[in-house]
This record gives sequence, C-alpha cells and structure tokens, in this order.
Amino acid sequence: MVPSSIRWYFNDVLISFTSNVSTNTFGGETGHFKYIPYKAGTTNYYGLQIVKNLVKASSGASCSVKAVATVTVGNVSDEVQFVYSIPITKGVGNQNVVTIVSGDDKYFAIREKGGSVVLTAMARRGASEITSGLTYKWSRMVNGAWQTLVDQTGKSLTVTDSLVDTTGIFKVEVSQGGNLIGLDTQTVMDLSDPYDIITNPNPEDETIVSGSGGSVTYTPILVKRGQTTKAKNMLFYFVFMDSAGVILNPATANVAAASGTCTEAMCQQAGGNVSWTISTAA
Repeated sequence: MVPSSIRWYFNDVLISFTSNVSTNTFGGETGHFKYIPYKAGTTNYYGLQIVKNLVKASSGASCSVKAVATVTVGNVSDEVQFVYSIPITKGVGNQNVVTIVSGDDKYFAIREKGGSVVLTAMARRGASEITSGLTYKWSRMVNGAWQTLVDQTGKSLTVTDSLVDTTGIFKVEVSQGGNLIGLDTQTVMDLSDPYDIITNPNPEDETIVSGSGGSVTYTPILVKRGQTTKAKNMLFYFVFMDSAGVILNPATANVAAASGTCTEAMCQQAGGNVSWTISTAA
C-alpha cells in the first residue's frame, strides 16, 4: 500500500521543501535533504536523500530522521511512522568505520515473491576506503540471537525473501589481519509478505525523557498488509539493540511475548537512541 502523503522530520523539526529541496536552516545551512516523491513504475516508494553532512546540522550530536505517513483505506485514514536513528561519535585520528550500504537499487526492501536485495559492506579509514586484506562475517537475527551465515564471507550479501519474516536484521563484522576493525547492522523489509506488523508503541512518539525513568512498551498485532485489523493471534520476539548491534535485553530477546518494553536504562547503556526489531514467533 502506498501512503497518500508523507511528512519528514529532522530531530523532530518538520522539513519544508521547495522544488524537492529542503529549505530549513540547520547549523547555518540549508539544502540538507532532497525529497523523492512516489512515482509508480519508476520510484515505487517515498524517499528522503541526505545530500549534506549532518554533523554540523546536529551540532555534533546523534540525530534522527522521522517519517510520518498517512495511509487511507476506503474512507478511513491513519498515520504510521518510523524513526531512523543516526549515531554520531567523535573520531580519533584515522578512525575505522564500517557501514552496510545498498548494493542495488532496491534500498533494503524486497518487493516481490522470490525477490532479493544486496547488502554491501564498506570499510573506511578516515576518508579513504579500505580495500586490502579484509575478511567478512555476516550474521542474521533469529529468535532474538545472532546466527552466523557460515557460507557468506564476501563483501556483499544477497538477502532472499526466505531469510526475512516481514522484517529481518543483518550484521557484518569486518576484520583486517585477523583484527576486527568495525561492524554494522541493517534491517531488510519484505514488502511481498502478505502480513505486516503494527507495533502500537506507548507512548506513540516512542520518546523517553532523560531522568524520568520512563519506558516505551510495544504491543504489536499481526495484520494483513494494508489493513489495521488483527489477522490472527500471535506472539513476538522483541530485540532492543545499540548502534553496534549489541543486544540490550539478552534475557528476554529470545522469549516469545505479547509485548516488549524499552527502558531508560537501555537508552543509557546504548549511549542514546535504541534500535529494535519485532518478529513473529513461529
């Protein structure tokens, strides 16, 4: 289902566009984002392209991009949202950084049965790409635990729909000379799946005020894609992670439950924003 409209936010500030280029001033500059409109058969999704460095825009602090989409079914409309967290840390010398990038034009979304997407690991030292002496270890999240993909040792990983249950999360660890130089995680969505998960966070903005001792509880339901009514009763696995893919709830990550809670203590352990994955229990 394609949303009827979408709004984009940077650090909870609504992004304004003129000719698809952002006009907000962040860090004394404009034009940080380019809006990618939906166009059937050409661009089968709404998108937001980051075209300027966000370190200055966020004053060197970790930041987030949020999308709020309006979905209309018949005469009923609802809003759904997601938040993409961007960790920013101070570099020391020629710091090694590993990032998973899209290795094709599908941008981490499988759109047809039997389809696939390509994840590619990029390793950099400072501004230069590292290309020699690298080894790769790929893993995927299964029932709240990392499972090594033993036959996948190349720079790129092809993720088929058989590896993704609505959503799937994958990790790459890159080593040079036997020493780990960095890792990254990436979520893949299977939009060909006839089912979808509505996460139902409480509070809805998924925000925990520092020092409040607060939490965010997710009570998801499984629905047929494009609908909002529960399709069938289901338990879920809830995994909360920091930006390096370290699981913050190891005691409950592989325990099927009807709800899962992210606490302020998890945010403190993660050093900021917490990412999560919710998957159905078989």
